[in-house]
Amino acid sequence: QVPRVVVDFADMSEPTVEPVFVHVYDLGDRHKVYWRERLAHYSPFHVGVEVLGQEWSFAVGIGHGCASIVTHKPGLDPEHKFRQTLSMGYSRLPPRDIWRFMNALDDEWNNNTFNLQTRNGHHFAQEICRGLGVASLPKWVEAQDLAAERVFLRVYNLGQTFITRWHNAVAKSYGAFHTGVEVYGREWAFGATQDDESGVGWVEPGKCEQHDFRESLYMGSTTCTPEQVEQIILEMGEEWTGMSYDLFTRNCHNFSAAFCARLGVAAPPAWVNELASALADKSAAPPAEQGPAEELEH
Repeated sequence: QVPRVVVDFADMSEPTVEPVFVHVYDLGDRHKVYWRERLAHYSPFHVGVEVLGQEWSFAVGIGHGCASIVTHKPGLDPEHKFRQTLSMGYSRLPPRDIWRFMNALDDEWNNNTFNLQTRNGHHFAQEICRGLGVASLPKWVEAQDLAAERVFLRVYNLGQTFITRWHNAVAKSYGAFHTGVEVYGREWAFGATQDDESGVGWVEPGKCEQHDFRESLYMGSTTCTPEQVEQIILEMGEEWTGMSYDLFTRNCHNFSAAFCARLGVAAPPAWVNELASALADKSAAPPAEQGPAEELEH
């Protein structure tokens, strides 16, 4: 149930700028079984909205089968597997008004009003975002097309130094980044090797240890099956050998773009590879022409 918080509103009446986040989870296994047994169409994602240090969500409790609003620490829903956090913007409502708005939701969002298709946890999150005056949920979060797999580009600051993170924050267009493509629970990337073996490998999404994770970009959904993706990776593994790696013209970003093309989704944004492209153009430019040498005086 939504906590009926008792506070001194006199100190919370001034407008502030409160950040609002949406935490996205892969739907927990128990919830998948629950809805499959009922032959129901459902989204593969669960969401919760964070504001004022609490995460709020609306869902059916598997143990008792009743829908209700629940709160917990941000990003730590015990029923689902955390995937990523979306920044929705800032609410200019005073904290007092935010608390009143959140507490009033319990009267409208409960087991009597829940409907899996028309009044579920995603609609609840949209209602909160609307009330707080921030951005709406992206369409992919609400999608129920389980025949299509969502594809994400994972972007990292190159290496793990403060200098790289600072430079990328102030000069994104010419930042130093690493990217990998996530599909079916694996993040695929390309790197150099000292032999002629494949330079393509995978890690758990967002967990590349050599670099500092920055953000996830939704590239679209692929209709490729897991078996088809596996075949694509086998083919690209033969083509993208570690010794063919080139920092400027055949790097991890070029692989990400090629892999996204094979999956039939959007291409990575230009800014992830603009630094390498700019340096490649300079290295490939012909030397400037010089005029005839002046005769030396003897």
